[in-house]
Amino acid sequence: MMRVAIVGGGPAGATAAEKAARAGLRVTVFEERCGWEKPCGGGLTYKALARYPFLGDSAQPHAAPRRVEFASGRGEEARFRLARPLLIYSRAVLNALLLRRALAAGAELVETRVLDFRREGSAWRIESKAGRYDADFLVLAAGARSRLRGIVAPSFAARDFMLTFGHYVPLHESLRARGRDRVVRVQFFEDFEGYAWAFPRPDHLSVGICAKAGESPMPELRRRLENFALRSGYWRPAAPASERGPVFSHVLAALGVGRWKDARLAGRGWALVGDAAGLADPVTGEGIYFAMRSGELLAEALLAGAPHRYPELIRLDFGGQLALGARLAERFYHGQFLGEFATTRLVQLAARSPSFVRLLDNLIEGSQSYGGLRARVGATFARAAVEIGARWARRACRTWLFRRAPSSRSGESRGTPLAREDGGQPASIT
Repeated sequence: MMRVAIVGGGPAGATAAEKAARAGLRVTVFEERCGWEKPCGGGLTYKALARYPFLGDSAQPHAAPRRVEFASGRGEEARFRLARPLLIYSRAVLNALLLRRALAAGAELVETRVLDFRREGSAWRIESKAGRYDADFLVLAAGARSRLRGIVAPSFAARDFMLTFGHYVPLHESLRARGRDRVVRVQFFEDFEGYAWAFPRPDHLSVGICAKAGESPMPELRRRLENFALRSGYWRPAAPASERGPVFSHVLAALGVGRWKDARLAGRGWALVGDAAGLADPVTGEGIYFAMRSGELLAEALLAGAPHRYPELIRLDFGGQLALGARLAERFYHGQFLGEFATTRLVQLAARSPSFVRLLDNLIEGSQSYGGLRARVGATFARAAVEIGARWARRACRTWLFRRAPSSRSGESRGTPLAREDGGQPASIT
């Protein structure tokens, strides 16, 4: 029986462990901090819920917001309702849920820190604080910043990361009264590769900011986040630290175009999954779905006796999507569209066009990939132009009717309003 060692018990490692153990492989998961809270938004899209329906059926505490607010760097806003809700767990709850499923499938958990590993003949010797272990196949799922990655693959460069900083804001009654526990809010900034966010969780809000490494120093990130939190009503001016909540800071994988060309995901007797492999969306930073899917695909390759096919399975399933995202990120955050920054135009169009809202909804839920996005944006922009033109015409018509309406003081008409043929009151134009 193949012995599989998985270093890291997050979504990628736990998903790989569950599938491999359920099929009869001998799986050991090494995790130093079980159920730890990870600083991120933590949203599970419809794409993730459709593939892993148990996430939506779980009785564990979670939020399911359907209202979204986008804000531009100029303060313009677009508000809309998702066709399907996001599901947001605390990462501590989600990680524990996935790890319990792996253990129920037969995986063994060793709560310790892996210090080193090396190849000895056809097996791996794993050194941990709890002792030595041997395995036939090694899976590294210990996150993007793990120094252990350097043993089997080149370490990530600084520009391969997004920095995150934020607070776990307690959900006090004033926030609940204003519905902030049911709304996802995202704030873009002009010519800035990153965004601020507020994601509701069952007992707190994750309010943070992310930026491409090297984009902005930490004091600047703090200033941007503070302005966002104050203007959006998540903090009160001069509020005590307890109201702002505990601070978090972390790094996320966000590979650039060049890195995708030479990404190494596997080798003789080993594989990288999740953040350790850099498998996150370079535009949004979303990583949970890709982590779980990579763990699942690796387990399928192991069970088929063809672990060498794992990188190809990733490329065919979603690797091409992430590579396109790497090319798109620079244009999305720094490029311009019709004389404005693309993020500003996005918010302006979403505020005025139902067709553009549908496009954003599909992107958020994962049914619209980056492949084919350019053609869809073109077609949607054409429809949006018609919708915006019709909206302007209705407003102009209402203004004209108001100006031409009978004067209440003189009793005389300054013009002839549109009349119904049956002699009734003029029909309203909306």
